[in-house]
Amino acid sequence: MRHHWAGVALAHRIDAADRPPGTTYDLDGRYVTDIEGFYCAIGEAINGPGGYFGWNLDALHDCLRGGFGARTPFRLVWHDSAVARAHLVAGCDGRRLAPATTLDDLLDILAAHQVEVDLR
Repeated sequence: MRHHWAGVALAHRIDAADRPPGTTYDLDGRYVTDIEGFYCAIGEAINGPGGYFGWNLDALHDCLRGGFGARTPFRLVWHDSAVARAHLVAGCDGRRLAPATTLDDLLDILAAHQVEVDLR
């Protein structure tokens, strides 16, 4: 259902100006038990409750290029990151029928877009 929630957030997103580079965002990682949980959490971290910041990897890359609430470089403080470390692991993503996205994959993507991630 989180995937559908991210789709609803996309449909209802408000076109607001990106916050300036260097902004710090706090990601609540308590519920990042799957990739969809990550998309919900980063959407809320950047754009508030019900916020959108991607709902698949291509959309995440698009959002990281600007125009979706944040302009890189920025800092992401990922609270309770141990939850994602335990759940976002190698395997198969049954919904996409592809390799699962791991925490390290996400960290690599974020770093490539000049996002400094502080895992807590």
